[in-house]
Amino acid sequence: MKVFKINLGSDNPSPLSGRFWTKALVVALAIFICSLLFKFADVSSPLAAVVAALVISLLNAFLKPLLTLISAPLILMSFGLFQLVINAIIVLLTSYLVKGFHVGGLLDAVLFSIVVTLISFLLDLPIKIKRMKDALFPDRDNEKEEEEEFTPYEEMDSDFNDEDKEEKQ
Repeated sequence: MKVFKINLGSDNPSPLSGRFWTKALVVALAIFICSLLFKFADVSSPLAAVVAALVISLLNAFLKPLLTLISAPLILMSFGLFQLVINAIIVLLTSYLVKGFHVGGLLDAVLFSIVVTLISFLLDLPIKIKRMKDALFPDRDNEKEEEEEFTPYEEMDSDFNDEDKEEKQ
């Protein structure tokens, strides 16, 4: 029996994994697109977007679990909406740390985090679909090889055994 783990929520990969760096680049692209489309975030260059994405990804990996644990009662009472405030705090902290990346205030940071999350979800969707297909159909490539190597066999009746064969001969 195969067990499938499908995570439709947010996934925070380890900073040591390749998935972390892929996700950071997707977030960098989302930050740059968001800064071009909206005025609540200023990014001076694509390099600043990459640095901001790396800082946001590292803060999400190390600081966000701690903030989530501390504010768990507020998250429960607000039905999860306090997560937006935590994301805004991380964006504001990144704005303070990275030169060339600026977000105006708390409301701008909340809007920025929502838009960047949506854009990065859309950019990351083909990768997630491929990972889900690989998880659900791991032997998809092997099936084609097995079909080519098919050898015909002869069916026998279940009632027909060796003794009956000898009697008929």
